[in-house]
Amino acid sequence: MGKTINIEKEQDQKVGQPFVIGISGACGSGKTWFANKLREEIVKPVCIFALDCYSKDKDFVNELEYHYDNPLAIDYDKAYIDLSKLIQGKTISLPIYDYVSHRVISEKFFTSPSVIIIEGLYSFYDERFLDAMNFKIWIETDNKTCLERRVKRDVGERGETMEGSMFRHINDSEPAFREFYAKGRKCSDCIYDNSKRDKTPFLVTILKKYVENK
Repeated sequence: MGKTINIEKEQDQKVGQPFVIGISGACGSGKTWFANKLREEIVKPVCIFALDCYSKDKDFVNELEYHYDNPLAIDYDKAYIDLSKLIQGKTISLPIYDYVSHRVISEKFFTSPSVIIIEGLYSFYDERFLDAMNFKIWIETDNKTCLERRVKRDVGERGETMEGSMFRHINDSEPAFREFYAKGRKCSDCIYDNSKRDKTPFLVTILKKYVENK
């Protein structure tokens, strides 16, 4: 059960600025899936601003405790510069990240989207990003389901073994989540139960109507 949904709270949003939605939750909870559902439903131009794409150099990250689940793995400063430009209506080149080679392989240009969706495990970690968000969604999913989804994704899309995926989830993702990210649930405006993955989540329908009527 989530909090009361109050989308009207973004009173300080300037005319012409994009509506900024933040999405966070545990690894495997369905953050990217939910963000893509929003993008598919909203008619206005949407930019999915995935913080994973701002991961630092692989050699540096591999030396960190919890590796890619450590918030130090993300270049928040560079990401915030790009986000600020996007909010101001400037053009940015959003990096396209390859999760197999762990490097940026391309880029995609965005200018003046009507909606920006900041998505990722790290979305609610940096105060600057929280301040930029008009509405924050926490994706809630039980740990067993998160693990099942994570293994399916890693094996099917990222060339990992089942054993390797489970090892990283148990030894990196779970402890990092407890230490760094779980507190993000408290600062969300809405908690959405994504255990069953509805075909069209009711929250997507609500946000679609709200954004398109602005």
